[in-house]
Amino acid sequence: MTLTIALSIVLALLFVATGAGKLFGAKASLQARDHFRMSPVLWRTIGVLEWAGALGLVVGLVTWEWVAHAATVGLGLLMVGATITRLRYDSKPTGVVVDLVLLALLITLLFLDR
Repeated sequence: MTLTIALSIVLALLFVATGAGKLFGAKASLQARDHFRMSPVLWRTIGVLEWAGALGLVVGLVTWEWVAHAATVGLGLLMVGATITRLRYDSKPTGVVVDLVLLALLITLLFLDR
């Protein structure tokens, strides 16, 4: 249970941070958006989804477990999309590795005993 709590909190913090960059227009985030040829609306939507997933991970720890499962699946799907996008636009290999590591952590979280 301790691993579930720690992993949920770490992942929630990471997705809050990446979502904040998208929502508040951090320079590096805007450069990535332009590199991936995404519209500003889609980029902000992804940021909102990252925040919603992070909130779901935390809510799932304190109340309904199914919310955490749904958030984990949703964030995992975002990471699949991120990986495909990076591969499509010939992004840096380190970005692909980070996306895949996050996806692996989300899958691990999904199957941990809650």
